[in-house]
Amino acid sequence: MGNVVNERSKDFLVSTADVAFFVNDMLAFTGTTSLNTSISVSMEDQEVTGGKGNKTLYKYKYGRKLAPSIEMAEWNLAYLAANVGSTIFEGMKDVFAVAECVTLVNGVGILKKAPVGNVFVEIPNGSTLEVEPDGSTITVGTMNSNVLVTYQYNTGVKRVAVDAESTPFVGRLVMSADKHNNKMGKVGEVQIEIPSFQLSGTFDISLEAGGTTTTKLDGDALAVDSASCSDGSVYAFITEIPSKESAVSVSDIAVTPAVIELAAGETKPLTIIGIKGGLYSNVEIDPADCTITPEDEAVATAENGTVTAVAAGTTYINVEYGEAADMVRVIVA
Repeated sequence: MGNVVNERSKDFLVSTADVAFFVNDMLAFTGTTSLNTSISVSMEDQEVTGGKGNKTLYKYKYGRKLAPSIEMAEWNLAYLAANVGSTIFEGMKDVFAVAECVTLVNGVGILKKAPVGNVFVEIPNGSTLEVEPDGSTITVGTMNSNVLVTYQYNTGVKRVAVDAESTPFVGRLVMSADKHNNKMGKVGEVQIEIPSFQLSGTFDISLEAGGTTTTKLDGDALAVDSASCSDGSVYAFITEIPSKESAVSVSDIAVTPAVIELAAGETKPLTIIGIKGGLYSNVEIDPADCTITPEDEAVATAENGTVTAVAAGTTYINVEYGEAADMVRVIVA
């Protein structure tokens, strides 16, 4: 028997996801430099045991939780603002110049900024002097030397206050990752939408000599009511988006109503349901994608998925979608 080649292709999600976070339906931030994007879904369970050996007879599952986690390589003040539940202040503020190197010539040095208040000067012997500046100029004796100076100056800034009372923002989180196929390359994307995501409010800022400071955003999904009664309360929606439109793959179709009774001149639209089987729900198919053929147009016609009665009699409407087919009986009185 010869070798059997498996022609089935496989799909993969590669790399990390881009993210977007919305608060009150307004975009708060996007992130395209993520180092890690993930969601963790967990459930608690309660065991029912009994019989010889105290066997596990059943496990009752409850308390599902969904926890997203995102780690960003870039520095973005909006990440912190969302995490602490604070807006970003923009305006003028006194800030510090720390250990600025200034060259003194005959005791006179020029600062890069105009100080607010006095200037602290570290001179070579290790002591620190407090000097009153004249504009951006300081005078420290008559020495010729490099010194380190620390002072405040006023400039335009962005600022986030980490206070003791505010709570993290709750908003809509969207994560979008590329889907690749081992034979066709990129074939689409997968989006994970969490309608109500509450940040944990916990974050670390680690400033390291040998690496880049990263920002980690994690938290919990909160249950929301779905627009569909069948879905109930939901934490997230996971959606596959193909790179290009393709026909819906179904194993069979069902056209409703199966029998139509009309008077001459009356019309009735057809509903075409695609049956996929397995774990897939049924889908509605656009009649424009089907071949719809009346057997006797003297009795009834069909156009754009609508049957029109012409004259008394009985006929059948044949509906084909790919390899699947069904028919409708039409009775015109």
